[in-house]
Parts: sequence; structure tokens; C-alpha cells
Amino acid sequence: MDRFVAMKVFARVVESHSFVKAAESLQMATPQVSRIVQALEAHLGARLLNRTTRSISVTDDGEAYYQRCIRVLAEVDEMEAELTHAKLNPKGRLKVNLPALVAKMIIIPALPDFFARYPDIEVEMGLSDRQVDIVEEGVDCVIRTGDLEDSGLVARRIGNMRRITCASPAYLEKYGEPKTIEDLHQHIGVNYVSSNTGRLRMWDYVANGVVETVEMRGLIAVNDVDAYVQCGLHGLGLLKTAIFPIAHYLAKGELREVLKDYCSPQRPISIMYARDRHLPRKVRVFADWVAELFAREPLMQTPINAPVSVGAEAA
Repeated sequence: MDRFVAMKVFARVVESHSFVKAAESLQMATPQVSRIVQALEAHLGARLLNRTTRSISVTDDGEAYYQRCIRVLAEVDEMEAELTHAKLNPKGRLKVNLPALVAKMIIIPALPDFFARYPDIEVEMGLSDRQVDIVEEGVDCVIRTGDLEDSGLVARRIGNMRRITCASPAYLEKYGEPKTIEDLHQHIGVNYVSSNTGRLRMWDYVANGVVETVEMRGLIAVNDVDAYVQCGLHGLGLLKTAIFPIAHYLAKGELREVLKDYCSPQRPISIMYARDRHLPRKVRVFADWVAELFAREPLMQTPINAPVSVGAEAA
């Protein structure tokens, strides 16, 4: 048994959730794929897959083996690329994790450009705000907003976001407009549940050089940015959010900024990857491309005290 081929076949079966689809992508016969996986299980003395007539699933041993396999296969791909002078054409699967908002509004619309530059790279995108263990989960890089913990990773700052407080005209007509931070205690806010802590995010403001936090009273709490904005649009409370996802609504007057005299600490945006002397070429070019992409987005480079521009071009 060629163990390298067996690892490649097993990884493709796990990723496609099917022996048939794995065989098609590898241009092999389905029975041959099945025999290779069976031989691999016999060699390892462990069951890697649970099989039924309708589906397959990965066992705990299989998941652990799969994570090791994809790292080994990636290293082999990178080594071959270097030895065949393919540095100008990086290839392989790139596994990234990033917030859904950043993916939908910035990264995905620009991916045709990335694939035109690097046609031999495949991107597997996980959408979440939670902390990801890059090594344990086999992730190549992550994009995160906010202050970063000392994780031992390389963190490259690619932008920052100014946050504002806003509300729908309907809400302001019903409850009035807050003029000071103290006024917030008489208002209702749409609360956001942090994916990392499971707790509500506090609202923070800078007053006289000191950061003040406010725990908002609310009728609803969500853990999705799109839902959060929709709650504000429907008058369910004040919003505390970055400008980027609501610029369109500000421009149309569907949301109005309040508390303009009270700024909030800016939230940095960073791309993070493992601290490795031999950083894979595919990770390096993706990080450079993302930094270039964010540099062209004004609302992702907003200084903390800069005025908000929500004209047709920004929207």
C-alpha cells in the first residue's frame, strides 16, 4: 500500500463525504477508493470512517488522522512547489477563518481577482467570530476584529473600524434622541452576544480621555451582524456598530447617527497566521492580497476622529 496515496484518498473521501465523489475527483474507480481506505484502516488498526448505506461519517480517530493528513499533504505540496520553481504560482488548499460580515462584504466579492492571480489555490472559508486554534484545527490564517490576545501568532494589522451609535427614525420619534452617555440609561439598545464569551457586549465610549462602559437595557439580543442591523432598522433599539455594514442605510436616512460628540475606541482589523520561518507561499500571497484589498476600502481605514462619509460613493 502506498501510504501517501492512501492519505490523499482518505482526505478526499472525508472532504467530499462520499466514496463516489472522491473517486470522481481523483479519477479512480469507486471500489478502488473503498479498498484503499479499508487497507489504510487495517494498517493503522483503527476505524477511520463509519459507513451506512446512505452516508459516511468520520470517527474520532479518523478526524485526528485527517487533520494530520492535510498538514502532511500541504507540506509535500509546498516542498514540491519550491523544488519545481513554482514560487510564482503558489498552489494548494488554503483554509481561512473570518467574520461573516468581512467575508460577505469584502473578501467574497473580490475573490475573482484573487483566483485570476492564483488559479492553483483553493480556498476553504470558515465564517465565525470565535477564537480558532490554528494548529489544532488545521487553519492557515484568520481575520479578526478587535483587540487581540497574546496567542503566539503573527498579527498583521490591515485596517480599523470606527463605530457609531445610531437608530431608525421611527425609534427616535418614539423615544427621543440621547444627547449624553447618561441618557442611554433611559433608552433601549439592541444587544449583541459575543461568540467568544457568550455574554452581551458592553457599549464603550471615550469621555475626557477615559473609556466608559454602559450596559444597555434591551428587548432582544442576537449573535449575527445582519440580524443586529435588521433589528435597528425595525426600531427595536439603538445600535452600536461599525460604519461599514450600515453605510448604505445611513446614506438613505434609514438609520441616523446619534451621540456624535462621544467617540468609541476604534476596533483594529488583523490577519493572523502561525509564527513560522517557512510560511507557506499560499498564506503569504493571501495575506498580502487581503492587506491590499483593505487598503482600498476607506470605511475599513477610518481614523477614530474622522468624519463619517456616507455619500453615494461610500455607500
